[in-house]
Amino acid sequence: MLKGIRLTVPSDELMLETVQVFVESVGMAGGVLPEELTSLSIAVMELVRNGMKHGNRLNPAKPLTVTVDVLPGRISFQVEDTGSWQPDRDLGHRPGEGSELLDDRGRGILIARNLAKWVEFDLTPEGKTRATLIWPLT
Repeated sequence: MLKGIRLTVPSDELMLETVQVFVESVGMAGGVLPEELTSLSIAVMELVRNGMKHGNRLNPAKPLTVTVDVLPGRISFQVEDTGSWQPDRDLGHRPGEGSELLDDRGRGILIARNLAKWVEFDLTPEGKTRATLIWPLT
């Protein structure tokens, strides 16, 4: 079991490659199957991009943190930004459903949820937005 593996980066799109290498490296070390690694990477990176763009407004002075815990049977990725948005609590916000089917808003969340099957949002005790993605290990 590996717990609390953390990467903190400025909210700058130039850091996306660094985050992707981190996600894939930790995924491989944690036991994600090679054929699932690309899907895992896409799912986590959609949450990272979302946090950088919407939570931190691409402000390099605002950090984005990815924390990974490898647990029995699963790997957990938590992405924290400095925003306070809670999409699961915003009434009517279900990206890709109903009248929002063709809307760009929420597309990254929809992609992450379809690839990972389990994504939720909440606030940290400090009031920051936290997205949690759970990936089952087989």
